[in-house]
Formats: sequence, C-alpha cells, structure tokens
Amino acid sequence: LLDALRRCQRFTHSPTRPRARSPFDLMLRCLAPLYLLSTAAGAYSLDAPRHFVAAASARHARGTVASAAPAAAPPELASFRAWLSESGIASEAVEPAKLPGWGVCLVAGPDGVAQGDTLLSIPTALHLTPSSVAAGPVGAAVARVVPSDDHSALLALGLLEQLSRGEANCSSWPYIELLPSGDEMVGMPLLWADEERAQLLSGSHLEGCVAQARQQLLEQWAAVEAVLPTHAEVFPRSVFNAAGYLWAHAVVLSRALPFGEELHLIPLLDLANHAAGSPHACSIGVSGEGGAVSEAWQVEGKEAAAVLTAGAGAAAGEQVFIDYGEAGWRSSWEMLYTYGFVPGSSVEEWIAAGGRPLFFDGVSPSDELLPQKRALLAALGASEGAADGQWLDLKPTADQCVAMAPLLRLANLSPGDASLEEGVRRLAEALAEWRADPTALWSALQRPVGAAVEAKVAEQVLSVCEEALAALPPADELAPRAKPDQGLPGDGTAEAERARCAARVMLGERSALEACVSVWEKVRAAAAAA
Repeated sequence: LLDALRRCQRFTHSPTRPRARSPFDLMLRCLAPLYLLSTAAGAYSLDAPRHFVAAASARHARGTVASAAPAAAPPELASFRAWLSESGIASEAVEPAKLPGWGVCLVAGPDGVAQGDTLLSIPTALHLTPSSVAAGPVGAAVARVVPSDDHSALLALGLLEQLSRGEANCSSWPYIELLPSGDEMVGMPLLWADEERAQLLSGSHLEGCVAQARQQLLEQWAAVEAVLPTHAEVFPRSVFNAAGYLWAHAVVLSRALPFGEELHLIPLLDLANHAAGSPHACSIGVSGEGGAVSEAWQVEGKEAAAVLTAGAGAAAGEQVFIDYGEAGWRSSWEMLYTYGFVPGSSVEEWIAAGGRPLFFDGVSPSDELLPQKRALLAALGASEGAADGQWLDLKPTADQCVAMAPLLRLANLSPGDASLEEGVRRLAEALAEWRADPTALWSALQRPVGAAVEAKVAEQVLSVCEEALAALPPADELAPRAKPDQGLPGDGTAEAERARCAARVMLGERSALEACVSVWEKVRAAAAAA
C-alpha cells in the first residue's frame, strides 16, 4: 500500500556532496531540498582538452525506428571493430555502424537475427568498472575524498584516466575515441551553459535540479583537485579539470548500465539506441551457468558477461534498440536529464510522457495525533520521515493524479470530524487511542473519507499544482518551440535542439499539472456541494 511512499523516500536524502550509487540517484537527489554550496561554477577554469569539444558520435533516437543506409564508416569505427575482434568479441549477429541521423549505433549483422539469438556477450574484462578504478592509482589517490560507493564519480575519473593515457598507452583507446564529445551531447542539460539553461528551462523544476547537480559535481571536483598537486603523474591537468569532470559524468549518466551491484561502462552494448517497448533484453551471463543470472551474488568469483538477447527478429542492417525505461516509468524530464533527448515526435507523445516532481507536506508538527500517525506509517513499512511529506513524480494519468491523496487524508484525519464516514470515524478514534489496525486504516484512506477532509486535500493539491503551473510558460508558447526540425534557417543548430528539448519537457510538465488540477477541482466542487 505504501509502495509509492517508499519510492519517494529516495527524493528526501540531502547530503552536501554527491555520493550517487547510480546516475539516477544523483538526479533524484537534486529534487530534494539541498544545502547551498558555497563554490560557484565560475570559480573553475572550464578550458577543455580537444576531446571534450571535438566530434565523435551521436547516440540517441530522434527519428523513426526504420533502418537507414550506412554512412561511410569513419576511421574510429574501423579501429573499434578491430579492437573488438582482437578482444575476442566476434559477434556475427550485430555490429557497430554509422547511420545518417543516428551516428554510431548497433545494427543487425549481414545475416539478420532471429528471436532468441544472443546478439552480443561482452565479458567484464572489457568493462570499465568502479572497482577497477578504485583499485588503481587514480582510486588510491582520491580514496579520501571520493567514497568507494560513489560509482558515478569513480567511473568518471576512470574515463579521464583512460583518456589521459592517449592512443599509445590506452588498451581501450578505440572505445574511448568513439565516445561522444561534449559538443555532440547537445541535449544533456548537465553540459548546457548556465545562462542558456536558466533561459530555456525557466519555470521548470529541471532548471534547479541541473544547477544543483553541476554545483555538487564542482564541489566534489574541488575536493579531487586538492589532491592533484601531490599526484601530478596520475592527474595530467590537460585532461583532469572541471570541464573534463562534467563531460565524464555526462558520459556515465547517459551510458553506464547496472551490472550486479555496480554501474559499468560496457563497450558495444552502450551503442544501442532507445526505442520504447523494444523487446531485446539485457542480462548478465555467467560462464557454465547455462544462461542469465538474476542475483548479484551469482556473479561473484565467476567469469561474467553482459548479454543482449533478441526479443524479435531483425533484418540485416536494421538498427537494434533497447528500451531505456521510458515505456515503463520514466517521465520526459528524466529522459532528458539522463540521456539528453525527449522521446516522441508529436505534441501528443510529449504530453503523454510528461511528469512533474512535486512535494506535498504531510502531517503537521502541531497535529495532536502526530505520534500515532508516524507509528502507523512505520508499522506499514514506510521510512523514517514519511509522515513529513511525499515527493511524487506527477504524471497525466488518473491514478497518478490521486496518488498523494492517502497520505494527505491521513494528515487531515481527526476523530472529531463530523463529516467522516462512520467506519472511518471509528478507525480515527482507534488511532487516537493507539489501537488502530494500520492496514485497515490505510486501506480506508485509499478512497474519499469525508467532505471536510476531501476539501482540505483538494485545496492543498490545487495550491501546489497551481503554483507550479504559474511559473511555466503557456502551452501556446511552448508548442511552436517544441516542433521538430522543419529545415528552416536556424532549425538545425545545437541551440535550436536544446530549445526543442526544453519545450517538450515543459509541455509534459504542464500536461501533468493541468490533469491533476482538473481532477481536484472536481473533488473540491463535490466536497463543497456535500
């Protein structure tokens, strides 16, 4: 019953320095109230080595999912293929290719693929992992300032270490050389200039989220930078700088995949673009186990590999996609933050994928039943502090528009409320006397309990939603900005693409908020008429 409440506890942790177990954790943390960090972005030199701004490869789906004729293969792609072959990765099922409008991606091999085929299997020896970075010279140098469970930071530093070695001394150079540059990650808000981001995302929660993420990363970089002078041979300043650290984090954020209990960067597999509902499945394979494993402990001490299995057939040269999560639970703002694009090609799709994180205050500190209500939530398995309020990624669906209601009804529940239904009134009296059945009461709170409570909940929800709506640009201003590239002058620029992404996210935010307002205006009217 408290599944949504448990999920939302991830939003309320607020450390002063990022300790993300995954890129998504870093994003979630930015939605919580955060300590203001004293270090400003302008305090760092953002002069970047050429790799951070040079062309490399595109990544994400922006058009249809149809295949396209391969473009001329760049030298980097030939080197990458040769490196895979030398490393024992000789899959006939899929291969890397450069497609117009897509960049370097994963396509079916010359014989096509059939459902159930193993498309690739990449052993952990080729992965870039947090544990390998932590065990090396970079990990040893930063051990006092970067926690061992901060997988994102360790992977980012590992990327910079590989880059600093150069072609002659980096065994995985063909993979590093194929990674997207900062200029190519056009849609990654983490890399947008502060002024442009503030303008494009004005009114969106994402502006503050990204600003604080950058600030936290630069705060962490300051701690790392402090150890550089004593380890100059490990940290060449041409690569290890603030711009490089942000670039590396953007790469990790958009490309790293969970593997066991860690995040890994997995060559070849991370070329797969996104398509909602793609049937192809990623899993962990263990040598001798006869297939995929489901638990992290099954990998320990064994030769493991990242495996991609075909969920459907594909013709030769057809692009092989995976689903990044958008089809299930990721809102458009989260897709933009994490991967640098907004799925869909129409206003209807951007609206349907919309979401807006909101915080709803819970039980008042002055509530006479605060101890009982806290105990009730604890008995149901909620985390400490659940009674204080709830973060909800509001979506434009009927169930999401009322997902905050049970907690808010509890917050406004009083045994002296004459408008309560008889059964609920008895449960409220039992709560006051410390003898309420937690499951029975929470079940009762899933539906309206009385006119007075519903009126209070409606006013609270409407106040939060209307405040958020008032900050956003109107829909008729956002819709023209969100349109796909029309081939007009200026449409094909990086600035235009960022503006499109921002507008699509905010259209989705408006959709979620307006849907919620519509629902609760009806509730308020019904409560007033009761």
